[in-house]
Amino acid sequence: AIWDAIWATSNELLSDAAEHTRRAIILLTDGDDTISQVHMQDAINRALKADALIYAIGIGDRYQFGINEGALKKITEGTGGRAYFPRNERELRDSFAQIQNDLREQYLVAYSSSNKTRDGLYRRVAIEIVNPETRKENLRLNYRPGYFARSPDSAQPKGTKQP
Repeated sequence: AIWDAIWATSNELLSDAAEHTRRAIILLTDGDDTISQVHMQDAINRALKADALIYAIGIGDRYQFGINEGALKKITEGTGGRAYFPRNERELRDSFAQIQNDLREQYLVAYSSSNKTRDGLYRRVAIEIVNPETRKENLRLNYRPGYFARSPDSAQPKGTKQP
């Protein structure tokens, strides 16, 4: 019930956090969800509405059950987070250290959209490096690929059901 857990955490815990609070969900999972009632994209959208980043650490038995790397990459990249797939204890510690660094070293980039309509719809955002010299440095931009334009009635009361 991974997607259910993300949706509930985003809706019930993180949506009530102070406005300028950094929000993150860290998943330790194999990424295989067979019983959630919420679809993956709905969980991503709810996390986006709560301004939460999702980080995933794919753990499990790679030989018998496998790890659904595609699902974990999709849900983390959809919120501006990252997925890690450690193969041993040292790589697991390194994954947590990298998440800690990512959360500490974030920058806030703000802009004012030319579309002023507050309709609650999803808007895509693309950030790219334009300086040719900086592009050569093989930097990786990690950012949310979009956001939901907040409508006046976008704040759902705590504990409400999925739309």
